[in-house]
Amino acid sequence: MNTFLSLLDSMLQYTAPILIAAIGGFYSEKSGVVNIALDGFVIFGAFITSIFATSLFAGEPTFAQLVLCLVVATLAGGIFSVLHAFISINLKADQVISGTAINLMAPAIALFLVNHYNGTYELLLKTGFPRYSIVGKLTVYPTIVLAIIIVIATYYLIYKRPFGLRLRSVGENPQASDSLGLNVFKYRYIGVIVSGCLAGLAGGIIATTFSQGFNASMTVYGFGYLALAALIFGKYNPITVTLSALFFGGTKVFAEKVSILAPDLPVPVSFWNMFPFVATIIALIVFSKKSSAPEALGIPYDKGLR
Repeated sequence: MNTFLSLLDSMLQYTAPILIAAIGGFYSEKSGVVNIALDGFVIFGAFITSIFATSLFAGEPTFAQLVLCLVVATLAGGIFSVLHAFISINLKADQVISGTAINLMAPAIALFLVNHYNGTYELLLKTGFPRYSIVGKLTVYPTIVLAIIIVIATYYLIYKRPFGLRLRSVGENPQASDSLGLNVFKYRYIGVIVSGCLAGLAGGIIATTFSQGFNASMTVYGFGYLALAALIFGKYNPITVTLSALFFGGTKVFAEKVSILAPDLPVPVSFWNMFPFVATIIALIVFSKKSSAPEALGIPYDKGLR
């Protein structure tokens, strides 16, 4: 029983940032903009959180200061996402190429600045968010509560409020939305910026919980891709995306714990490290035969086309 609770503990700690980043991608893609730049925003959020905490709080922030670090990471992710929004919406460039460029650029910039600032390729925190005991060996970070709140708020906003209807409409049929007086560019910008904010927040959560900072081994690397997979696997619905995030959080735990629970298996650790991404490919092939993506996803909006 204690082993099960310990595994559940680890699964929840990974699920929180995957879920928050996936919900971020949900806003962008519901507005019609493909956002594979989630991984870059997550990495950037972790970097900003770490450099903010180490420079202002000597790497030992209090609980209130950790919350402030997350706010800064959220704002940084949102500001960084404006680049993707401008390239994709105003310049009408290929959204996949733009996102890929950001994913390549973010870790390079982060590592360069970390080395310039610290002389090494890591910024480690001495303190992070505490765990709170639930039952037995099950302890959770408070960030899992934040993730749940974001899911509930998103479901209400997107499916119960006029804003959500408008955001979804510009992702399904931007020409019709424009004819009804909606500013397509405005809603797509909102979708992308909210996406960047939440992905940056996810990176900040990683840095202030199990990663304890930012390092060259890139503990944070790949979470944005898992979030994107959870979004597609969850068929663009916040509830099923939550279940998908739990699944992918479980694959991260499996990759981390299998070499400990079964040390005699003749399989190298590097193989288990790639297991979450192999599971991602398999899951998408098996379960995502019918796309639930918005009709205009990835198609730049041209006012002249009716």
